[in-house]
Amino acid sequence: MNFRSFLNDLDERKELVHVTERVSPKFEIARRLKESVDPFLFEKVHGGEMKVAGNIFGSRDRIARGLEVDREHLIDKMRESLSNPKYPNLSSEGPVQEVIEEDVNLHELPILKHYENDGGPYVTSGIIVAEDLEGNRNLSFHRLQQIADDRFAVRLVPRDLHRIFRESEDEGRSLEIAAVLGGGVGLALAAATSASYDVDEYGIAGALAGELELTSCQSVDLEVPARAEIVTEGKLLAGERVSEGPFTDITGTYDVVRQQPVFQVDCITRRKDAIYPSILPGGPEHQLLMGLPREPIIFEETEKVADIRDVALTPGGSGWLHAVVSINKKEEEDGRRAVEAAFKAHSSLKHVVVVDGDIDIYDPEEVEWAIATRFRADRDAVIKSGVEGSSLDPTADPKTELGSKMGIDATKDLDNLDKFERAQIPE
Repeated sequence: MNFRSFLNDLDERKELVHVTERVSPKFEIARRLKESVDPFLFEKVHGGEMKVAGNIFGSRDRIARGLEVDREHLIDKMRESLSNPKYPNLSSEGPVQEVIEEDVNLHELPILKHYENDGGPYVTSGIIVAEDLEGNRNLSFHRLQQIADDRFAVRLVPRDLHRIFRESEDEGRSLEIAAVLGGGVGLALAAATSASYDVDEYGIAGALAGELELTSCQSVDLEVPARAEIVTEGKLLAGERVSEGPFTDITGTYDVVRQQPVFQVDCITRRKDAIYPSILPGGPEHQLLMGLPREPIIFEETEKVADIRDVALTPGGSGWLHAVVSINKKEEEDGRRAVEAAFKAHSSLKHVVVVDGDIDIYDPEEVEWAIATRFRADRDAVIKSGVEGSSLDPTADPKTELGSKMGIDATKDLDNLDKFERAQIPE
């Protein structure tokens, strides 16, 4: 289901909150999004005529609906997309190119400033499409800080796009890119997946979305979803860096200022009635879209060493740093094996709790109860010091990004199962 279709579905279900009074893109929209997990459509925004949508994929239930699966089958759906990609067809046209603007003025987009100390207005839902010199294609999320009428500063973490840009720079060439806004939840989850370098994330997106079509860009040799809302086309400029940040990241804390590349925007294409999608930094939508694609990876790695039932990155861990893994324990070491597998699968993980199958991993009180009654710190904790973690962890060393991790084996002792039996009231 594409972004616009999903908005219409929310509207038909009377779940979409329409805000009809005029609001400011500076703090006011962000404040409203932070006050509620409901999906919003802001119909009048100061400075322009474009509507703004937010919190659209801010719950597991809505993401599942966007993929047209039941919530309990989310991990299965994502695993299937990784093993059986479906590459989109190419269309000669699409709604995303109903309007073509070569005289670029980014101020005409309702780019939001979210938090008090943010370095400026940020596009937070942009998915960048790029290709390397051999034609390997990559999709990935990147925050875009508006720094001029036609320029963004782009945060590049040392992953695939960083590699593609570095190789282009080494050849003395700027890199053609396109940033897609409003491509739908399938595209978003695909772009947030840490697939191997040679994997084209459009194949993952096609398997997730089911109806994805691409169309050729106007000013760069790339293809973008034909039914997206907005696309900005241009180049990452070789040899040019500017200060980017501060920015409020997934943990709700400020990321540091860095020297980052510049995105020169040469063309904007959009629907006639384009809706600007905003993702609140540190909000549930940000956490879910970033964290959910790690869950099938943790599942598959843990499956190698234990009988895993389910896995979830938790809201309290910002959807990134904490996980709960549920297993059917068959050997005493299964809990520790699951801990090690989770850390191996998701290197940014800071704390992981492993529980038995009778614990609801989505209920924090149940997980805490398992820790209280089935975990002994001197025996069941796995502690790692001076290890590579996440740059988003404020406790990590700011230079080396080294920190610590802890795994908690909160599973029952197989030799003393009677001690851990939960009391039941008969019917």
